[in-house]
Amino acid sequence: MRQTISESLAACMPVDAVEVITGLLQDYRIDFIISRNRLSKLGDFKPSVNGSSHKITVNGDLNAYECLLVFLHELAHLMVHETYGKKVSPHGMEWKHQFGSLIRQFVRKGLFQSSVCDLLVDYSYRVKASGIADMKLTKALRVFDKNPPDDSWQFLEEVDDNQLFEMKNGRLFRKEGKVRTRYRCYCLDNKRAYLIHSAAKVKRPSAD
Repeated sequence: MRQTISESLAACMPVDAVEVITGLLQDYRIDFIISRNRLSKLGDFKPSVNGSSHKITVNGDLNAYECLLVFLHELAHLMVHETYGKKVSPHGMEWKHQFGSLIRQFVRKGLFQSSVCDLLVDYSYRVKASGIADMKLTKALRVFDKNPPDDSWQFLEEVDDNQLFEMKNGRLFRKEGKVRTRYRCYCLDNKRAYLIHSAAKVKRPSAD
């Protein structure tokens, strides 16, 4: 049997937020897609083309509150696009104001865990372009992971430059320099370089 939109959302979003998100998807004509895990981004927005629906994607390895926050990040892009088109910078003041406003609206509605509300409101006044870019907030949200990682896991942001680390897929990387909001990392397995999100969860290489 095919799942309803609400049932699909309940699998990845906080249950209390499902009704509100369902209404937004309908009002703004959004196709919401849970994506494969991407190294360089947590979510993505693609505007309507020739009358098609807008598309918002969110990585499938995020916990419910991370998923909600990244969705609001992308929804802010949609709202700014509908108002300004391409006349403003993607992560300019218009987007920052809209994203921050959405965060505060959802906090007031009680759709985030109370333990992170103060951090969210503080972050809403100084939002950044790169997903959940505030590491203090990122760490606070980490406790809601379905399968919390053990102490060997950390955020890429916390790894020193030139140090080796493993991703969840087992690939071995070396962290290099920061490129705007992400880190350039060299994969020792396939000899390719990647730009990886600072909030990616990585671990120290195994001793094998």
